[in-house]
Amino acid sequence: MKITNMFNKLCVGLAMICGLSFTSCEQGLTYEEAPESYYTEVSLGSPYFYLRSRELFPNMIYGVNWKQWAPNYVYTPQISWETTMAEESSQDAPDGKLYVINVKANTKATYKTQNKGFLFVGSKFSGNYEFKNPTTTLIDGKSETTAQEVVLPVDKTQIIGELVLTNPYDCVVERVDNAPVLGQPADFSSLKARYLVKNICYRPAGVDQVTRLYEVRVTFVDQQ
Repeated sequence: MKITNMFNKLCVGLAMICGLSFTSCEQGLTYEEAPESYYTEVSLGSPYFYLRSRELFPNMIYGVNWKQWAPNYVYTPQISWETTMAEESSQDAPDGKLYVINVKANTKATYKTQNKGFLFVGSKFSGNYEFKNPTTTLIDGKSETTAQEVVLPVDKTQIIGELVLTNPYDCVVERVDNAPVLGQPADFSSLKARYLVKNICYRPAGVDQVTRLYEVRVTFVDQQ
């Protein structure tokens, strides 16, 4: 018990000394202001915005070497192929400027399996689909049309959008109204997709926070 009490008193004493030391050190600190280029950066990097098509394949892929079906497989290929930006006047935007991102995206997407050991099976598909480089594979005693790649129409309600910030460490992105949630499957074909980018970097006293309003407009074009 004596040893324990001595140890506890020693710990408390060290904590008090350390606390005094830290306080003393902090009193002598000076903070250097961040460069203006840091706290004013709200721009986007090329290509400004990505669109990916999300498709789920439940029990539609056969593992040839394992002779088993893959229970679930998700693939999200990029479908946007051109992005441009234009500036428009808007009373709703900071400084009266709205930055419009025009995105062109494919109406079809190519989905791939992990490798040649996993194949899409034709009898699992219906509607409008196309196999690339189809082969015939014996599955459960039956000849099936298979392929490692399949082309499908894009489900416009399952689109994942990604905003490309020039400096993602110094900015946050806020949805405006009912804009689709970035990074999650959503419908970008009809909704007005507006996002407010705010710079959260340390800035000098009296300097207003820099913000910029972006609007994403998607046009689907058949490129395949």
